[in-house]
Amino acid sequence: RSMRPLVVTARNKSIEQKSIVCLFRYATLVMSTNNNNKMCSSKSSKATSISSSWFYFIAILPIPLLLILYSQLLLSTIAPPPSDHGTGSMFDIIATRYDFINRALALNLDMGWRHRLVAEVVGSNGELFTKSQEDVKLLDLATGTADVAILLGKAAAKYSSSSATTTINSAVLGLDPSQNMLNVGKTKVQESDLTNIVTLELGDARELNALQDNTIDAATMSFGIRNVPEKEQALCEINRVLKKGKVDKGWPQLAIMEFSEPGEDSGVMGSMARAFIRHVIPSMGALLSGAPREYMHLQKSIQEFPSPPEFVKLIEGVKCPIKSADEDGEVQIFGRFRVKEVVNLNFGSVQIYLATPYLNKYVTE
Repeated sequence: RSMRPLVVTARNKSIEQKSIVCLFRYATLVMSTNNNNKMCSSKSSKATSISSSWFYFIAILPIPLLLILYSQLLLSTIAPPPSDHGTGSMFDIIATRYDFINRALALNLDMGWRHRLVAEVVGSNGELFTKSQEDVKLLDLATGTADVAILLGKAAAKYSSSSATTTINSAVLGLDPSQNMLNVGKTKVQESDLTNIVTLELGDARELNALQDNTIDAATMSFGIRNVPEKEQALCEINRVLKKGKVDKGWPQLAIMEFSEPGEDSGVMGSMARAFIRHVIPSMGALLSGAPREYMHLQKSIQEFPSPPEFVKLIEGVKCPIKSADEDGEVQIFGRFRVKEVVNLNFGSVQIYLATPYLNKYVTE
């Protein structure tokens, strides 16, 4: 789907440039003043230490206020993106800076979240591989620049060799609708020496037509489901391709990691995380990427995403037709999900939803 070109007037550009200049001038002033204080100080004392602490506090205090003002400036001067803006074409624009901006906005915590996601799927000791009696196939949706796909590939390379079945082969397929993101990811896969395990292809979670029913052992999706307008359709496609058996294997076959705004009852840290999502992410993302509209969408999509209880209800509420009614119209079989656990991270602003697919028969008289 083609995306409308980003339209920014000369006046808006001028305002943004002035705002950026002001931010950097202020930061430079604080740093230079601090250096002058260090040069002039000849003795360290308790009083000086207290004075210095207050100086840092007073000097840093305006920075978040400036970011809030800048985010409000963006909202007032740039047309808000549509609700379906988070398509592949949007990420094509920011692909080359995506990893750097992710690390900066998440304060380098995001890779820890991804490690936790992968550990939940493969098991703390790689049980997904070591207890398997056949080849293991993994699917990473909205793979982006392949961070999770690479972690899955590393786990497969580590644990497949220690499987009870010596002939086991593991494969990770990463799908994403953005070709530019995949291009970055393919370079990272090559640098990680995982091209024999990890494959990246253009694809949409809503249409997994290239995959057969009941062929995938586990599927992951990190920070992508909120950009899918038809979430139920994507969940049904995931349910269709996942293997479904009568025995609970002991680990989740679906792991979805997503942002959400902490609730009003989340305490001081939750309130700070909520302010960070609403103001710091769009303003800093705009400054670092030069694509303010795209990071306005990021903040908007997080704000509009269902709360954890609501999303659990959505996951467990999908009914995916597997078998239509027979000739007598008595039996219908649907694919469903059962959410086993919701892991809360980062003061309630990040959740990992762990679910298992199952078949549900409806018998009518």
